[in-house]
Amino acid sequence: MPRTSADTRRALYLAGLRRFADEGWQSARVRDIVADAGQGNDSAINYHFGSRRGLLAQILADGVARMEEERRADLACWRTDPPDLPEAVRAVVAPLADLLLDEEGRCTLRVIAQLGPLTEVGRTVTAGPVGGTALQDQLEVLVSETARQCGTEMARHRVRQLVVVVTSDLAVRAEAAPDSFPPHREYVTDLVDWMAAGLGRPRVGAATGRPGAAAPAQETGTH
Repeated sequence: MPRTSADTRRALYLAGLRRFADEGWQSARVRDIVADAGQGNDSAINYHFGSRRGLLAQILADGVARMEEERRADLACWRTDPPDLPEAVRAVVAPLADLLLDEEGRCTLRVIAQLGPLTEVGRTVTAGPVGGTALQDQLEVLVSETARQCGTEMARHRVRQLVVVVTSDLAVRAEAAPDSFPPHREYVTDLVDWMAAGLGRPRVGAATGRPGAAAPAQETGTH
């Protein structure tokens, strides 16, 4: 059966996803991606995705979209039962960790981790693949819950750290042999627990009365 345009796009997507995961999204060669997808024209990436960056944007958007249903279900529950900090952390982290459960998800995590060091919470959740999604709403709740312990400015900084650390750790697990780490649910539970403990610690100096120490109550609001 002849390939449709959708078939070709999907083949290019998967080939690009694997190459980006293995070689880095900036280093992978377009000609290799096109060849892996069974295409003979190097312009195929530009035709279907606009550019290398367009393919990257699609990979990130599809990764976020895979988690939307679960995230929206949590948000619906929160309207009647607002989360505490550990629950907010679980809701952000667990769907991301569940991408480990299939090959496409593992490759996606390895691509996401390449962008982790560039994360700025305020900008990241209002633009790009996260803007307008359930993940954006969850991150805003997470900053708000963290701010109860350390103030809004420090909360944004801590949530940025969470994004960088979690995406990096998930990428390491995604690349390793499946039996190199604890079982998946045990791993996720432990990851959520220590991330929640870190976000919830009091701001340094807040309880000591040292000059310049800002008490959490002095800062309000979210993003």
